[in-house]
Amino acid sequence: CGYTSKVDQRIDIYSFGVVLMELVTGKKPLEPEFGEGVDIVEWILRMVRNKVGIEQALDPNIAGQCRHVQEEMLLVLRIALLCTAKQPKDRPSMRDVVTMLGEAKPRRKSSDDKERPIFTPPPISSLL
Repeated sequence: CGYTSKVDQRIDIYSFGVVLMELVTGKKPLEPEFGEGVDIVEWILRMVRNKVGIEQALDPNIAGQCRHVQEEMLLVLRIALLCTAKQPKDRPSMRDVVTMLGEAKPRRKSSDDKERPIFTPPPISSLL
């Protein structure tokens, strides 16, 4: 029962990652523009592999021209990539996801000109 519970949690994490991708891209899980048999996860991974600016995946209706919003959306997209890792054992727990989302803030200058720490996800290349 414990093993099945862990597997179910990891599948739920994957689904949550897909939802995060939908939110920041404004796309559905399957879109004709992704190509035949390509879902949103593979579409974004192809952008990463091909070193295409992943910023292009962001929903322009949300991101607009505001750099801070774009940075936050990119951080959420990186978390989504962690959630959708191919191997369930490589996916974070929901507790870790909640922590990462809470820490996902872009670098901003404070009043004393020191940069605030931000969440630094592991390299995306390790997920490919």
